Amino acid sequence: MKKIDIILGDITYPKSESLIIPANLSGIMNRGVQKRIVKEGWKIIEKEAKENVKKGNLELGDYFVTEPGRLKRRGVKKIYHSIIKRFPSDFTSVNIVNKALLNVFRGVIKDKNSSVTICSIGTEPGELDKTIIAKIMIRICEKFKSEIKIKIMDEDEEFINDIRKYL
Repeated sequence: MKKIDIILGDITYPKSESLIIPANLSGIMNRGVQKRIVKEGWKIIEKEAKENVKKGNLELGDYFVTEPGRLKRRGVKKIYHSIIKRFPSDFTSVNIVNKALLNVFRGVIKDKNSSVTICSIGTEPGELDKTIIAKIMIRICEKFKSEIKIKIMDEDEEFINDIRKYL
């Protein structure tokens, strides 16, 4: 049985085939983790994200996939954008995050990735409670850990401590 690695660190150095990050239905990547991904992987990621959402047929709880840009040199083959908001400044809910995480993990496994790194989803300042999201993430990661190597990686020490506590 595979285990879940918990790492306090920079999500832009995931050392995994796939990367799961939060997303919105506008494709704008100007805050938090998304902004750092664009900075390290180049604007091509945001351009492709905008193209994906412009095609339509996506809703809250869905996901879309982009190429990794320069993150490819760090081993990333695909970035999975888990849609938890309509716009970057919108609110999200625990139910949407739960649905989005289940859907994106199913997609990562369907695409036959051998490893995935995920950061906190929906916990930027003023958003959802980190403790609740930690519990949801652990429950979902436990469900899929026999099918894929999972890393939970975040720079937020409080969130990582919550993950360790519930794992």
